[in-house]
Amino acid sequence: MGNDDAIVRAYLVHHTEALIATEPGLRSGDVDAVHDARTATRRLRTALSVHGVGAEPLRAALRDLGHALGAARDPVVELHALRRTIATEPPELVRGPVVLRIEEDLTAAEQTGLDALGSWLGSSWADLTASLAAPDPDVADVRTGALRAWRRLDRAVDALDAAPDEERDEALHEVRKAARRARYASEVAAESVGRPALKSAKRARAVQETLGDQHDAVVRRETLRRLSLQAFADGEDTFTYGLLHAAAQRAGDQAEHAARPLVERAISPRHRRWTR
Repeated sequence: MGNDDAIVRAYLVHHTEALIATEPGLRSGDVDAVHDARTATRRLRTALSVHGVGAEPLRAALRDLGHALGAARDPVVELHALRRTIATEPPELVRGPVVLRIEEDLTAAEQTGLDALGSWLGSSWADLTASLAAPDPDVADVRTGALRAWRRLDRAVDALDAAPDEERDEALHEVRKAARRARYASEVAAESVGRPALKSAKRARAVQETLGDQHDAVVRRETLRRLSLQAFADGEDTFTYGLLHAAAQRAGDQAEHAARPLVERAISPRHRRWTR
């Protein structure tokens, strides 16, 4: 038990330091700093939750920071993806001020997110980092925490299998989040368990990343639908929005198809015998 305490403590200290190191970049709006802070925040939230460390206000503060970081980061990722898709289309099929509308909309969303992040940093950053500065884990067994995380993935997959068509995208998103949680919990446990836990983490990561592509495609479809309605109301040609929407639909379908065998590999009990 003492060794597990030390493992979780070291993990929390490492990712707390990684988060604190992003502060200058966050305050200047650096996109790489936002990405790095988001990753550190997710890892800290998972460790605190899976291992029952820290009070709920601390986890809530990390959740709020994660939302602020997402609002600043997601429009950047989406804009880059749409730029790549548009670049593959013949110029004659990009009709009307599509590029300008997309650029203006997502750039404005990014700035709104950065403004909100700046406000959060000004009001809550100092309290959060102070709370993270002295982790005091009381961990019974890192295997137990990992087992809970993997069982959560099992439940998410069961819910996906039962989900009606109109709720499938949201159910896939829940599988993705559960896979991320199982990955991070396994990485913590790997400090004690070794290679078997790392192999499990690798399987969870494959699900997380592939379903991340699917979720990104869902977000792009919604953005394109919204912007096409605005363009139609302004009397603009909406053909290209439909073209891009179809491309996003294909990308999402391909990612979902690719994720199926990865999910099956992840939920296999054989590779996670180390959790018992």
